[in-house]
Amino acid sequence: MNSFEAFMTGSPTFRLFRHALPLLLALGALPAAAHNNNAYVGNQFGNSVSVIDMASNTVMATIPVGKSPAGVAVSPDGAEVYVANANDDTVSVIDTASNAVAATVTVESTPASVTVSPNGAEIYVANANAGTVSVIDRLSRVVVGTVSVGSVPIAIAVSPNGRRVYTANAGDGTVSVIDTTTRAVTATIPAGDTPYGIAVGPVGARVYVANAGSNDVSVIDATTDTVKATIGAGEGVAAVAVSPIGIPVYVANFVDNTVSVVNPFNRTVMGSIPVGNSPAALAVNRRSGRIYVANGESDTVSVINPFTNKVMATIPTGRVPGAVAIQP
Repeated sequence: MNSFEAFMTGSPTFRLFRHALPLLLALGALPAAAHNNNAYVGNQFGNSVSVIDMASNTVMATIPVGKSPAGVAVSPDGAEVYVANANDDTVSVIDTASNAVAATVTVESTPASVTVSPNGAEIYVANANAGTVSVIDRLSRVVVGTVSVGSVPIAIAVSPNGRRVYTANAGDGTVSVIDTTTRAVTATIPAGDTPYGIAVGPVGARVYVANAGSNDVSVIDATTDTVKATIGAGEGVAAVAVSPIGIPVYVANFVDNTVSVVNPFNRTVMGSIPVGNSPAALAVNRRSGRIYVANGESDTVSVINPFTNKVMATIPTGRVPGAVAIQP
C-alpha cells in the first residue's frame, strides 16, 4: 500500500479530514450564504465567463466580458464577481443576481489575476506587464491605489485577516508581500522557478506558491516571510488551492494533466488525479470540499470528490478555461 492509498483508507489525517469537514459545514465554520452556490469560469479564448450550478454541475449561463479573462474572484457576500481581462486592461464586475456585467474598471497593463479583501471593501488586481497591483474600492469602483511589486505578477492572494496581499512574480521568481494598510511592499521572498500560482492557508500561517519552471511548491511561513519547505509535484505546476481545513493542498499540473494531492504537514505528495488536458486553475468549494479544475485545452472543468480523490463530473465550458472561482 502506497502513501496515497494509506491516506485514503484510514490514516489519522484522512479520518480527521473526513469527519471534520461535515462537522464544520454543519456548525457554519465554513459559512454558507443565502445566495446560490455557483462556480465562475473565465474562458480566455471565449471572452466569457461560464456560470456553473454546482448542485447539478451544469452550465446555467454564459456571460460576455472583456478580452482574455485571465483571473476571476467572488466577493465574500457572493453578490459580485470580478474578472481580470488581460487583453483590454480592464476588470469586469458581474452582478450575480442578474448574471450581467454591471461595471467595467480600467486598470494597468495585462491584469492577470484578481482577489477580494475578506471584508469585501477592496479588490486587488495583479497587472502582469506593468509589475503592479491595482487597488479598487468596491463601492465606488474606482482605482484608489497602485503598488509596484516584482516582475510579471501573474497570481495574487489575500490573507484571511485581510492584512496582507501576496503576488507570485513569474518574471523574477519571487513573492511580494503587501501591507494592505500602508499599501507598501514589506517583503520580497525568493520562491522557485517561474512562480505561477499562489494560495494562502485557512488561518494565514502558510502561503503556497506553485512554481511552473521548477515543478514544485514553495511553502512560506507567513510569520517570518521565509520559505520553510519545497515540495515536488507534477510537471508544469500551474496553480494551487487549499482545502477549507488546511489539508490537503491541491496542485494543478499543466503538462501532465493531473492534480497532485499534497500533505502540507509531512510535505509529501500522496497521489495524482488525472483530469482534462492542461489544467490551469483550480478552486475548492468551501461547502462541499469539492475541487473544480479548469482544463484549458479540453474546454472543460473537472469536478473532484475530496473523499475519493476521483473525478465525479466533467463539465463543458467555453474556449480555453483558465480561471475559476466559487461563491462562498
